[in-house]
This record gives sequence, C-alpha cells and structure tokens, in this order.
Amino acid sequence: MLDLGQVRCFVAAATELNFRRAAALLNMTQPPLSRQIQLLEHSLGVELFDRVGRTVKLTTEGRIFLIDAARLLNLAEQAESTVRRASKGKTGRVRIGFTGAAGYELIPGLLAVARQELPDIDVVLLELISVAQIEAFYANTIDLGFMRPVSSRQQLDMMLVEEEALVVALPKGHPLCASATIALKQLKDQPFIMHSPVHGKYFYDRLMGIFSSNDVHVHITQYLDQSPTILSMVRAGLGLSILPASAQRFHYDNVEFRHLSDVVAPAEMSMAWRPDQENPAVTAFRLLAIDYFAKQQREGGDHNY
Repeated sequence: MLDLGQVRCFVAAATELNFRRAAALLNMTQPPLSRQIQLLEHSLGVELFDRVGRTVKLTTEGRIFLIDAARLLNLAEQAESTVRRASKGKTGRVRIGFTGAAGYELIPGLLAVARQELPDIDVVLLELISVAQIEAFYANTIDLGFMRPVSSRQQLDMMLVEEEALVVALPKGHPLCASATIALKQLKDQPFIMHSPVHGKYFYDRLMGIFSSNDVHVHITQYLDQSPTILSMVRAGLGLSILPASAQRFHYDNVEFRHLSDVVAPAEMSMAWRPDQENPAVTAFRLLAIDYFAKQQREGGDHNY
C-alpha cells in the first residue's frame, strides 16, 4: 500500500526536479526526502528518477506515476477537508418534514438562507401533515419537522417559530360577508366544515376548545383533512370554516375571508427535532434555523414569531 508521505515527497521532487528545493518546500532536509523517495521506488519496484550528478529527471515510469500521484494527493486533501466539514456540520444530509402551511413562505425563506450558509448540506423535503411527521420521526425518516404542535409518543423537542391569525372562510354572497369582521357568536348554528379529528387534530382540538369556551354551537357538515379541500367545499357553498390566515394565499374564486373580532388564538407552527439525534449536519441546520427565526422576529417580518 502506498505511503502518502512518500508520495508527497515524490510529487514535490518531480515538480521541482531538484531535491533540495523540494525538501525546503516540505519543510524538511534533503536526506530524509531522498530516503522517502528511495523507499517508494523500492515499494513500486521501479526507478522514478534518473539521477545524473546533481540533476534529476523523471523516468518514463516517473512521468506516468506523477499523474496518478498528484490525483491521489488531491483526493486525500479533499477527503480530509470533507471529514472536517462534516464534523462541523458543514456537509451531510438533512431530511425535513413540513406542512402545507409551512411551505408557503417559512420553508422557502429558510432554505434560501441555508443555501448561502450551508451550501454543501443536501436537504430532502417531505410534505407531511403534522401527525404524519410524528410517525416519520418514530420511523426515523425525517430529522427536522415544521408542524403544528401536537402530542407525540415520540420524545421531541419543539420550538415555536410562527404564529398566524385565524380567519373565517365564507362562500361569496353569504350574509356574513357584509361584516368587516365576524364575532364568534355570529357563527352559531351555521353549517361548518371542520378539520378531521384524526389528521387535522391540532385545528380540530383548537377550534372545538374555542367553541366550547364561548358557548357557541356550530352544525358540522363535513370533516376534512386539508385546507385546500376545505376551501373547495366552502366555495361550493357547503358551509363555513375557520382556517389559518395563510389559507388566503390559495386565492379561491367565490371564497371570502374575514378576521374574527373576538378571538385571540393564533395558529402555531413549531420546529421539532429528536433530542437524541447526533448528526452534525442536522445540528448545524437547526442552529441556523433558530438564528433565522430570531432575526425574522427582530426585523418584524410578515409573521409574528
């Protein structure tokens, strides 16, 4: 097996064609350099240099070997750099789960910064509802999650990264569209399209809690999983719904939105991760995300963090 120290001595001498200058380049004296080259020649079973007095020339074998030797040293340097960067979380892979709501602005903004700060980290994106992300953590198929804060049998650390207001979605022409804002009691006995208590558990629990605490009864006509599907049903005139303000970005025809005048219960988005994960790339990405969201809060961006 080749000795990289011997190969390095050979490449320096082959480049300089002068053992004294090559030794100085490697911060060593000439005799040890000559000895290392002799050992390399003995290992290969060929002469790499023609030595005539004080001058040296590469043999045919030496010229051929120089090409691969230089490539070998470059690969060794790249490998050393890669492992050092990996140990600092500068390279590697991070698997990120995110909800549809996080995909509007939160994830694109974060990835734009990560592309600049951590360009060698490979990011794999998986769009998953919150409860599916919990299962993905359990199956070890994601490293970070951007989800609604739901209960989990998997031990997770969570950090709140976004809050957004709740709005009422109404079919165009509904009598409540005449109001600039809507009080919760105005929804009493209205046909209502609710998030699923299974796949939309966060919103289901949150809205049912709001209705119960305000003694408001709504007539639930459908339970659905995703905001776009709920909006399609609202557009068809099958009922009203309460959604996070980001749902307005879908721009559904014949659907209008109104803010609730008497409810201060924002929809929360959290970043989640396993406390026992040891991937340096995940740690580096998570710390970058924490700095990013803190900066967004200081600058008072589009969301209230």
